Order: sequence, then C-alpha cells, then structure tokens
Amino acid sequence: MTIRIFPQLLLMFSLLSVLVLQSGCRNKQPIYLGYAGPLTGKFADLGISGRDGALLAVEEVNAAGGIRGRKVELLAKDDAQDPEQAKKVDRELIEAGAVAVIGHMTSVMSVAGLSVTNPAQLVMVSPTTGSNDLTGIDDFFLRVYPPSRKVAQLLSTHVIEKMGIRSVSVIYDSTNEAHTLGLYRYFSEDYRRLGGRVVQGLSFKGGGGADYPRLAAQIASDGSQGLFIIAGAMDTAMICQHLRRAGSRIPVVVSEWATTDDLLSQGGRAVEGITFFQTFDRNSTNPAYLAFRRNYRERFRRDPTFAAVHAYDAARVVFTALARDSDPKKLKSTILSIVHFDGLQDQIVIDRFGDPKESPFLMVVKNGSFQRVK
Repeated sequence: MTIRIFPQLLLMFSLLSVLVLQSGCRNKQPIYLGYAGPLTGKFADLGISGRDGALLAVEEVNAAGGIRGRKVELLAKDDAQDPEQAKKVDRELIEAGAVAVIGHMTSVMSVAGLSVTNPAQLVMVSPTTGSNDLTGIDDFFLRVYPPSRKVAQLLSTHVIEKMGIRSVSVIYDSTNEAHTLGLYRYFSEDYRRLGGRVVQGLSFKGGGGADYPRLAAQIASDGSQGLFIIAGAMDTAMICQHLRRAGSRIPVVVSEWATTDDLLSQGGRAVEGITFFQTFDRNSTNPAYLAFRRNYRERFRRDPTFAAVHAYDAARVVFTALARDSDPKKLKSTILSIVHFDGLQDQIVIDRFGDPKESPFLMVVKNGSFQRVK
C-alpha cells in the first residue's frame, strides 16, 4: 500500500514545489507604473519635468525595498501633445500591464486618454490637469492639481480688488482648449460679476509659430488695463517680449501652465512683475520638499518645477494605495478610501470624485525668479 502511494505523493509534492516557485517568481515581477506626457515638441519642458518627478519617486521607493518586496518600473510614454498619440500610448500602457498612469500633463491630452483608460478601468492620476470639465465625475480619473474654477475665482478677485484693474484682455492657446478655454470662460464670468470688463479674447495656436507681433499690437491698442495670458511658458514669454518691444507696460497675469524655467530664461526682463496663482512654492521649507529638491538636483542637475513636484506626489499617491492593497483592480477605491496623503509641500486631500482640495497661493516673477507673495 505504502509503496504504491509513494510515487504519487512524490509527484504531487514536486508539482506543488513548481507552483510555489512559479508563484514566488510572479510575486517578484516588477510593478509597472505608466507615465504619459509630452516628452518632445512645444510642451516638452512640462512633460520632461513630470517624467523626472515620477522617476525620482520610483527610484526612491525601490531604494526602500519596493512595494511589498516588488520593484517598480516606470514606463514613460511620449503623448507628443497629440490626442491620437495620447490614446495610442495609453493602449500600450494597458497592454504592458501598467497598474496606473501618471499623466497626462495637459487637460486636452487627459480628456483624449480617458476615452481609452476609463473603459479599461485603468486609474489615471494627473499631476497638472486643471480642466473643470473633469470635476465631480465618478470615473477613473484622479488628480493632485486643483480644478481651474478655483484658480479663476482667485485670479479674478485679485485682479479687481488687489490690482485695481477694471478692464482686461485675454489671450489663450487654442491647442489646449480643454484647459485654456474653460479657464478663460470661468475667469470672464467671475471678473464681470465683480464689475470688470473683458475687452477681448484672442485665441492662437501655441508652439512657437504664432504671430506674436500681431497679438502684441492688438493688446497694446485695445485700451485694456491688464492682460491675462493662458498659454505655455515659451508662448507666454514671446508675447511678453513683443508687448514690451511695442512700448506697452500693461500688467500681465498668467496661468500656472506658463511657470516653468523656460518662462524666465526666454522672457527675461519682459516677464518681470507678472503674477499668477499656483500650488507650488520653490522656496518652501517643508523638510520633505527640501529633501526632494536636493535629490532632484543631484539626479537631474536642475531645480524641480511645479510639474516635477506634482508628478512625484501623484506617484506617491499610487504607491501609498498599493502598499495598503496591492490589487490594481482596487486601486481607485483604495485611493478614495485613504483620502489624506502626505505631499511634498502640503497634505493632499482627495474627495470622492478624485479631485483635490488644495488652495493655490499668489506668486510673482521678481528679480528673475518665482517668489511667493506673503
């Protein structure tokens, strides 16, 4: 009896051993985290900063042992600021088994990508998408960046009450209308409600090929007391350059989208004094941020921008949730159940629709640097 059963037991134990080994190998496979942003083209400054912020978060979590013993691998994709390319790279990330996507970095790309990620129930955590059209929706889109409605309200109030400007013109980049057009409309509504007058709204196609002298001439001659530019850093810098060359000293306010290092390097003295609201303070003394800034400088040989900080925070939100429950199918519900996350500069509070409750603060370009207005 014993002799007949022994070979069967031996075979069973052998199979179990193989299964255990295979299971162990599977558990040691890396966790794939996607990243999608413009790594080439006109908005590459935004996309590269975001990628590097997410990459630093990945390298740090791996140095600490990974997530439940598994290393994280960042799969970075270039959406080229093109809606069809955004859909393509999101499909690639789904096929690669990414647990989430950090991105996209502009509103119009996030809207395009959601047509792919939402049906697949893949969580997208955007570092810098501000479109209010994505607010209060129960889907798989989450973000660590405040919706544009709040920024519009703060900016319109500041322009009226603090700057004393009663008439403005607005210039916005039509290639990212999911962000720019919405911010323009919300700002205009609030500004008019407070007694201000929007003289005109001018749209242009950003990316370096716009007719900047014509835009500047239209603003310089329309009689407005102030200008609101909703565009990327390079375009904003060029508009300001041509305004000053035309002899205009009109006060300028901008959206946070413009506030990368390219604004300072390309704008020079022409961007001195411009103001904006944002959620990132380069001079923050928070110990977590100071450590991040030091590591970022050592790793990439430059200072972090708002895009890098928010992408780092977005990645950490995902890691915190996976450390609690490693099932990627439960990632959205896990994030929403945690609610409070430690950000580099402040606590991040995410509501049941995946929207943060951050309060932007006022910044100014002064002496060639970004400074917080106390």
